[in-house]
Amino acid sequence: MEPDSKAVANDHPEVLYQWSARKLHPIVLLYVAAVFGGFIVLSHFVLHSGTAAKTLAMAAVGSLVALVPAMLQKVEYRVIEKGLEKRPVGKGDAREFEIVFVWGELGHVVPMKHGFKFYKPLNESNPVRRFWKAHVSDAYSGEVHVGTADQARVLEILADHGISAR
Repeated sequence: MEPDSKAVANDHPEVLYQWSARKLHPIVLLYVAAVFGGFIVLSHFVLHSGTAAKTLAMAAVGSLVALVPAMLQKVEYRVIEKGLEKRPVGKGDAREFEIVFVWGELGHVVPMKHGFKFYKPLNESNPVRRFWKAHVSDAYSGEVHVGTADQARVLEILADHGISAR
């Protein structure tokens, strides 16, 4: 029987590796601004609609303002002997680490530019439910953000624990 996440988080486990990463990279704000800018130029100069351009500009400001908190928030991860834990980093109270996954329940990982996606094994025959559980639900998959400087070391630790990278 696996220990619950509170019990594991409250122990003082041996930390194999620790890093922090942003939830959203600043370049995403530039991409969003560029897309909105393109549509604003299109609506103003091609469609000759000043109202549409103003509406898109207001939507752009709203979208960018909504993305700023995610860009500023950092998450601290640590690899322990039982698996991977995370907690938000911020001013004030230091929160407890919560388990992201334990080694025994992890199927494989897929490396990405800014980290990796992890997948837990699924025994689902229905293709719609399998897709939902694997790609939408947080119970069977997730994303871990890792900086480029830390990614090689983290993937090496995963390989040492028998986790295949696809």
